[in-house]
Amino acid sequence: MDILLWVVAAVALFMAWSARSRAAEMESRLLEAKRLGSAARDEVVELTGAVDTLRKLLARVANGHHVDAHMVRDGRLFRNILAADLQKKVEGPDKLCVLDVRTDNEWQGGHIPGATHVPVDDLEKQLHAVPRDGTPLYVICAGGGRSQAAAKFLAERGYVDVFNVEGGMQAWRGERSRD
Repeated sequence: MDILLWVVAAVALFMAWSARSRAAEMESRLLEAKRLGSAARDEVVELTGAVDTLRKLLARVANGHHVDAHMVRDGRLFRNILAADLQKKVEGPDKLCVLDVRTDNEWQGGHIPGATHVPVDDLEKQLHAVPRDGTPLYVICAGGGRSQAAAKFLAERGYVDVFNVEGGMQAWRGERSRD
């Protein structure tokens, strides 16, 4: 009888150990499934954003607006322009708006004549100061980072001909005002 109890105990111990191992494996699989599910949700959000951007780009093409290959490839709703190319446009006859998104101190140190000043941190509050009449909008900062964020912000809010000035005022070789 003692041997039978030992055998039953051994079998029960083995079954418990086996069940615990399977439970640990299942827990590991469940954690991996949750991780994959989270990653899949992140991918869905990213893909949804990309599809939304492509829809907006296609709508712009359908409305006769210019969309270049870089915008499509990079999933951007704005274009980039070099400071030297902006200088040619500023000196030309076409109507345009230069939006300087630098800080007040940077602005006072010198800016493009005729530019509109709205610091990037105030852009959402002062969106009314940015013309919405279809005039091409050239966004500039000191080096190109803040202007890129501002150009993206404006393009996502329906501004169409938005340009980020690469290199910013550091690359600008034209006239500067200090008014």
